Amino acid sequence: MPPSEPWADDRFLCRMYAVFAVIGTLVMGTMAVLFVIRNAGSGPIGVVEDFLRDATVNLATCFVYADLVLIWAALAAYMIIEARRWGIRHVWAYIVGAPALALIASFSIFMYVRQRRIAAARTTSTPQPVPAPAAPAGKEPQR
Repeated sequence: MPPSEPWADDRFLCRMYAVFAVIGTLVMGTMAVLFVIRNAGSGPIGVVEDFLRDATVNLATCFVYADLVLIWAALAAYMIIEARRWGIRHVWAYIVGAPALALIASFSIFMYVRQRRIAAARTTSTPQPVPAPAAPAGKEPQR
């Protein structure tokens, strides 16, 4: 069934990305605050050291942490390519935002901005008229 509006899919995707960004920010932000509160006695540098130690304490955590770092690198490349394609400025902020905030939040925000650019490009582009075929050279048009 086709959407009732031409760009309904864009609206749906934007809403979906916004929901992921909000939920990701809330969940990951809550976890980050709890971690900092529990490790506040270590001081600012100690909190970072505690996090890195906990993130690499065994093979399972190393696996998850390495996977996230590799996904972050791959998504950074994707974001740079798409930012150039769609003219999205300050792509570095989305890439830096991943470890600073959370990958789910920063990537979802990037995808939201990207989808808005795509939707805007669709609404501003007008179909170009197809030119009529030219008459063959050297012949007069028939009347």
